[in-house]
Amino acid sequence: TTVDRQYRELMQAKLGLVDQQPGDDDLLQDLKSLLAGSRVDYTIFWRELGTFSSSAGVTNDRLREHFLNPERFDIWAAQYRDRLQSEQSRDDERRQRMDRVNPKYILRNYLAQGAIEKAQQKDYSEIDRLLQLLHDPYSEQPGMERYAAAPPNWGKHLSVSCSS
Repeated sequence: TTVDRQYRELMQAKLGLVDQQPGDDDLLQDLKSLLAGSRVDYTIFWRELGTFSSSAGVTNDRLREHFLNPERFDIWAAQYRDRLQSEQSRDDERRQRMDRVNPKYILRNYLAQGAIEKAQQKDYSEIDRLLQLLHDPYSEQPGMERYAAAPPNWGKHLSVSCSS
């Protein structure tokens, strides 16, 4: 179907793959299983996946640290490395492509809640800051690193109403 094809193309881009090959669906499915099994922050991981080194012998420790079972990640990483090498992927070019589809910044509930609370006090500075930040969520924005971090423990279970 059109939806399946569009999803496959989007995920292929998120993985930094240029062409489609047999086994790509399994590669993606294995990654999704790994992410879910370790409760990895989806947005942060996809953005950091752009830093993956396809050089032989590199362990990609920054990515590996996300997983409860790093050995399972190592298995997946070896398959991903092989897949990247099969299309002669260059790490620097791939990262540029991936950074265009994997945002660094997203509107997280705890960020929205903070902006709402300030706005209730007639301070709209956080809303303005978030609007500016999210106008270009794919680009590095100096001084805004805290907005790309994982949510604090207190903010992980917030639910912000769409009417907020």
